[in-house]
Amino acid sequence: MSAHPIAPPSILTRMRALVTGEVSADTLESYRSAGGAAYKLFIDAERRRDELVAAGKTPWTMSAAERSFLASAWVAFALQTIGDAFLQADYEADPGTVGFVPAITAQQAGLFYNEVADWLGFAAKAESDERFRLPVHMPFDLPAFVEVEPCPSAHLLAMLAAGRKVVEHAGIAVADCARSVKGGGHDQEVATLKGRMAAISASHDYAQSMHRDGVASNEVHEIIETTIKTVIMDAFRIGQIAVMPEADIQAAPSSPWAAPASRPSLPLPGQPGFDRFCLTDPHALGQFVGDAKARRAVDDLWAHDPSPQQTLALHEQILAALARGDIEYSKGRTGRIGSYYCCPWSAIYHVNRPIVIGWYRLEYGQEFTYDVSAEDMARGGAFKRDILVGSFSSTSKTDYCDDT
Repeated sequence: MSAHPIAPPSILTRMRALVTGEVSADTLESYRSAGGAAYKLFIDAERRRDELVAAGKTPWTMSAAERSFLASAWVAFALQTIGDAFLQADYEADPGTVGFVPAITAQQAGLFYNEVADWLGFAAKAESDERFRLPVHMPFDLPAFVEVEPCPSAHLLAMLAAGRKVVEHAGIAVADCARSVKGGGHDQEVATLKGRMAAISASHDYAQSMHRDGVASNEVHEIIETTIKTVIMDAFRIGQIAVMPEADIQAAPSSPWAAPASRPSLPLPGQPGFDRFCLTDPHALGQFVGDAKARRAVDDLWAHDPSPQQTLALHEQILAALARGDIEYSKGRTGRIGSYYCCPWSAIYHVNRPIVIGWYRLEYGQEFTYDVSAEDMARGGAFKRDILVGSFSSTSKTDYCDDT
């Protein structure tokens, strides 16, 4: 639960904060005081889930409004808990400046707190309106982490504390999901959830164990920071999936985030309708379709692909993100940048909102392309199918990836 309000900072505390460059936590304290609503909602949601499970329902058979209510309660609770953990951990790490926090901690906690009210509202609507559908794409991504160099030690401690909290509650959510479907099917989905949760917990324990005796070198600090950020994001995400399985998650039809209508998978090599240039930027097809050397290069790529299903599955995720507006074709000052210069000449995309494609987490403003290549196989390497993030520019260079 949210802590009791702190006493007004003394003059000595204010002086210490001034010397260390910390900022007032007054606004954050207001958010923390208001957090009781998120905690109460979470308790109510747990009670409601128990009632639904007792009635024989599972996350796969609950109504859309029931899943929306439970998911909203989880998101509000998790955001409030993470924000509170950042604040409390800083106070415990530096009791001489209680009521003040490093600027990065204030900014970070504020990003989490700012989202809570919306999710409280979603939960209230879902509880009272059986027709309600969440107006955002789910799973909802955690607000971005604020970057600063060097990262204060107190802020790292705050991230570790937040990690402990969200991993603990994500684990409970996954266990509750498994309990609700025990003997009722969905064994594979539950096993997958448990496996992902186990991996998250292992990464969390690794990060916590690296912070020995509260001391970390700059190099270790960076490793811990990177690891715990990923842990928090993944735990936040899997907690939502446990109450609202991905197979059933859809944005509201009227939402600009809405998923496209389902469509058949792209034909595989050798199947009717297969397009050898399906990975190529559609705006560049005119350049390559009539090029015999390009056709040979693409055919060689598919001939060496050990799993075309995986290659096309990742490509379909990209196409779905493009259709939703999560990404768009990247543009320069004079128009579209164009395709990547290497075979199969994939499009270059700009990320409009944080999204996960495959195992790749992409943030707003990044540019990426789908880098698929068999070039390294001639040297004993592996077939490549990667999301390549970088800064791209227009070029007249064309690489057929045939070592010529």
